Amino acid sequence: MKKSINHIFGKLGFLIIVSLAILSSCKDSELETISTGTPVIKKVYLLDTIARHKDSTFVSSIPDDKLLVINGENLGGIIKVYFNDYEASFNTNYNTNTNLIIRLPKEAPTEATMATVPNKIRIVTSHGEVTYDFTLLPPPPNIYWIDNENALPGATITLNGANFLLVQKVVFPGNIEVTDFKATKEGDKIEVKVPASLTLAGPIQVVTKFGEAKTVAPFNLNAGTTVFANFDDKQWASWMWNIFVKNSTTDYPGARGSYAYFEKNTVTKAGDNAWWNADGRALWLTTDLRNPLFNKDSLSNRVEQYSLKFEMYVKQPWASGSFLIKANGKNYAARFEPWRAAGKAYSTTGWVTQTISLTEFRTADGTGTSASSISDIVGADGNNGGAEFVFFFDNTTPKNSDIDKIAIAVDNLRIVRTTRK
Repeated sequence: MKKSINHIFGKLGFLIIVSLAILSSCKDSELETISTGTPVIKKVYLLDTIARHKDSTFVSSIPDDKLLVINGENLGGIIKVYFNDYEASFNTNYNTNTNLIIRLPKEAPTEATMATVPNKIRIVTSHGEVTYDFTLLPPPPNIYWIDNENALPGATITLNGANFLLVQKVVFPGNIEVTDFKATKEGDKIEVKVPASLTLAGPIQVVTKFGEAKTVAPFNLNAGTTVFANFDDKQWASWMWNIFVKNSTTDYPGARGSYAYFEKNTVTKAGDNAWWNADGRALWLTTDLRNPLFNKDSLSNRVEQYSLKFEMYVKQPWASGSFLIKANGKNYAARFEPWRAAGKAYSTTGWVTQTISLTEFRTADGTGTSASSISDIVGADGNNGGAEFVFFFDNTTPKNSDIDKIAIAVDNLRIVRTTRK
């Protein structure tokens, strides 16, 4: 009989206690006489005080770093253990006549990787072997990020994640199901076209044979109260310092309506952060563009639950200087330096969604103390939690590098929840 475990619990703190309990009948395994009868497996359970009392055999997703107990008779003297013909390593010190504690190998094949998977545990001992029905399932899918969350209908986007195995469909906002997609054999990416009929904003869902995953942040979000600047119905401020707005799909293909752009063809010297100069490197969004996302009751929400998101198109390779994003009267700022994370000049082949956790907003121009609450960043105004965001290049990192050219566009600035916890 097989039972299903939907949620697998286990804490490392249980390991020593439970291990001693299982092996208590033999305080010194080296002194135990190995039974020579036919080996028998009676049940298999997780080394977990909840699971071991509830389940005998089960259909389980492969958990990382989880230990199983194989219980039976005449199991002493084990030489080999196989999960679906994959040989697993084990410690002979955790083998008695009645039990084997073994780590479940995540490399073991499943239906997702082997069409004719045997669904068996096989144990070879010094005096015989035994097989046991045991079905392994891969974990459910997990979506990490999407390359462009505001791609136009008909454009191809890439979902990045894990366990995209035997994918059945991708579901877009409005319950639009798409079954024409391309998933990598490694299960880490899905390429899919944005449906022509997409009009709503909401989560994207990936459904596989083994489970489903849904994004926390909405896809196709470019209007509404959580978007505080989209340069269409929510315009830029008059203080632009030579920053302009346009809607050319030739200059920045794939744009959704209008966007702000930073273009500069003259050198900005290292250490020059005079954003007020009319040199094409600053954009102010003043308080008339306040973001009414947070009300008075939600200002105590944890900063790690939310992120600033926006789409960016970087045509000119960018290798120095910081895109400083200042909020709430410049008390807190986040430093955006994608070239630093990439370890080389950064550019994109199109519009790419950028995500900056609100934990990255710090004092001292982004180098000091993180904000401790939402109200630190968006202001203490309980009516709408207003904020003002200032984008400009602070060419101080690294200090010995000049910026000679800038060609960057930004759009759809928004604050959204990005974690469920």
